[in-house]
Amino acid sequence: MSRDLDYEEKNKYIDQFGQESIKCKNHELCGGGLAPDYGFYTRSGKEYLCINCHMMFGTWGTSHKGKGVLPITDILECSVCFETKRSIEQPNCKHTLCIDCFKRCYYGDDVLENEPIFPYPDIEDEYFEDDCNEKWKVDYPLIKIYNEECNKWHDKIDQKYKDEKYLRKCPLCRE
Repeated sequence: MSRDLDYEEKNKYIDQFGQESIKCKNHELCGGGLAPDYGFYTRSGKEYLCINCHMMFGTWGTSHKGKGVLPITDILECSVCFETKRSIEQPNCKHTLCIDCFKRCYYGDDVLENEPIFPYPDIEDEYFEDDCNEKWKVDYPLIKIYNEECNKWHDKIDQKYKDEKYLRKCPLCRE
């Protein structure tokens, strides 16, 4: 499938890492993008989806039958909160929810709350490039505590996804 150079040109932005990226077509929902050096893989087909959207709403694997790009409607009454605002279509049916309710259903309220903060911000990049180096254990004792907290935090999120997997379905038809 050929690249849509017009879409790429109109949807460039600088991401949080300072790299030039191309907005995911679900950018308003996910805030994600496609860094040009990731290659054609993330731009498979004509969808231009970030990896997260491709996995959650696309056709990733054999069991997913999602739409990929989720249509957004400007003003529609949400069937969950009953407010009239921008709405997005569900990935597996035609029902729509406002973007806030959609995010609550698919991502949860507090998915990224309480994420542990790296204790040495000035060496964070260096640490993540070579996190197996023994010097981190010897010279930076708070890293061990940080890693333990991260493991607990990831376990909590994994458990939340298992416990609340029903939330990642349309609240109206459960598709």
